[in-house]
Amino acid sequence: MLILGINDTHDASACLIKDGVLLAAAAEERFRRVKMIGSYPKKAIEHVLKYSGYSHSDLDHIAVATKSIPGSLLWNTVADFSIKDWLNLHEKFFFDKIYKKKNLSLKSVFPKFKPSVKLGYPIDKIKFETNSDTQIKNLRTIKDLRKDYISKFLKVDKKIIKFYDHHLCHGLYAYFVFAKDIKNKKVALITLDSGGDNTYNCISIIHKGKLKLISNSTKSLIGQIYESVTLILGMNPAKHLYKVMGLAPYASDHHKKGPRNIFLESFKIKGIKFYRSPKMKDYFTYFKKKLNHYRFDGIAGGVQDFVEIRLVQWFKNISKKTKCYHFIFSGGVANNVKANKVLSEQKFVKNLYIPPGPGDENLSIGAAYAAMISKEGLSKTSKLVNKIANAYWGPNLDKKEIENFKLHPFIKKNFIQIKDKQFEKTSTILAKGEILFFCYGRMEFGQRALGHRSILCDPSKFESIKKINTTIKKRDFWMPFTPSILKKFATKYVLNPKNIPSNFMTTCFDTTEIGKKHLKAAIHPYDFTVRPQIVTKQTCPAYYMLIEKFYKKTGIGGLLNTSLNIHDKPIVCQPLDIVNEILKNNNKAINYIYVQDTLYKRKNKNL
Repeated sequence: MLILGINDTHDASACLIKDGVLLAAAAEERFRRVKMIGSYPKKAIEHVLKYSGYSHSDLDHIAVATKSIPGSLLWNTVADFSIKDWLNLHEKFFFDKIYKKKNLSLKSVFPKFKPSVKLGYPIDKIKFETNSDTQIKNLRTIKDLRKDYISKFLKVDKKIIKFYDHHLCHGLYAYFVFAKDIKNKKVALITLDSGGDNTYNCISIIHKGKLKLISNSTKSLIGQIYESVTLILGMNPAKHLYKVMGLAPYASDHHKKGPRNIFLESFKIKGIKFYRSPKMKDYFTYFKKKLNHYRFDGIAGGVQDFVEIRLVQWFKNISKKTKCYHFIFSGGVANNVKANKVLSEQKFVKNLYIPPGPGDENLSIGAAYAAMISKEGLSKTSKLVNKIANAYWGPNLDKKEIENFKLHPFIKKNFIQIKDKQFEKTSTILAKGEILFFCYGRMEFGQRALGHRSILCDPSKFESIKKINTTIKKRDFWMPFTPSILKKFATKYVLNPKNIPSNFMTTCFDTTEIGKKHLKAAIHPYDFTVRPQIVTKQTCPAYYMLIEKFYKKTGIGGLLNTSLNIHDKPIVCQPLDIVNEILKNNNKAINYIYVQDTLYKRKNKNL
């Protein structure tokens, strides 16, 4: 059974699964070079089919995530809205509709808005409307348009195209990443985000080959509140949530106590249900007025505390109700690694599983699994699905692209090439404190670089932080980096007594004293927490070899690893992206680049 999975909302993506084996998965942004791009993922679909050696005529099923999508999402607002646009949305659209009872259209507030690039679906046939304004008949029209376009473009019968619930897709994706590890354990499958298919969360139990829905809700507003606070702090609510999370630890309890209490009083939990204050008519204006005399760091710390407190309360109540102590967590809120740390430390939690790419990029894979279950059932599907050992499911380095990179005038003029398949010279330059662009093999899936499209350096060199932040990535100074650590050194550096899975940089831990010393540039500089990627020889042998050779030269069993991109751009896909997006705009950004088996050294630098 060959299944094409599609996510066509923001963070659009595609995957291909053959008889339970995930052959390929990729986000559209990596090809189109627009972060979080939505709509029909044409390039991603072309890639997964070509890479896997299949054509559209071979497809048995096409599984599309999310049954109902409002028009505004298909206009690419999540990717293209600026901070000013988001402010206008709340201050000139939602405020007037909610508080002044005006009947406004989105087009009247944004008369000149249009997507920054050509999108997959024809937007002239899609109304520019928010979810609350889109009538059921329009949602059906959009759904029909999506199906018609997919059928036409791929030249397939509409009968093989099926749509699946947003939260079901989130949950199934996360479950099958860990299914072989969980085996016969009773597991609570929890999703939480800012909304999909008119639902904000879902709680299910998986046990003995059966999936049982416990609850779903339209009232779990944790995601929306965090987004609104991000905007109140002057940052993009679709792209910069992690900045609030990184800022939060700097706040003293004195400064965050007031904001924290405001959030807690406004939104409560009883049992497994959520309740908002009747005074909270919206999530932006309400909190903006309440918070107008508090410091920015106190607001960040307060909202982070609020998320952690309410999530712990909710998970604990779920555990009491279901007698579950093993949890799988997916959806946008599961990107909050600081909250995941607090959850993992609770006595009632025996294990917490967070998959790579917990956000909407994973929906295409979840939809494909949902299609399998609809045909084969959960028990048989669980047996068919292969063990997922890593997240290198994306495009491989293309030989033609590598050659184009080698022959590019900028590279030829400024760099010399040194073959270094065994990483001898590459590990040496890292040991000398140099920063390296590293581009190798198949690309990672999700928003975390896992050593195949990464910026790497010695994690003990604190001075590297400023150079990467200011000279290369144009990144905020308070944001922490993260390390890739060889598994044999994990306990030396990281405090993880429950052995919570930590291969994908999806949760945080405290560090040991030697960890604070060896990894000081790759941990949070204020609270010393770490969001590690634990590297094994089996899951990524080449990257493991590089780190091991670095260890032999330095005695440090890890590397600082951050994504190979500049601020607000997708992680690079092919080597030429490095030239076009980083080096052309910043000639002196880097002295060393590694691509597949070759080290590129700037001509005036010595090894």
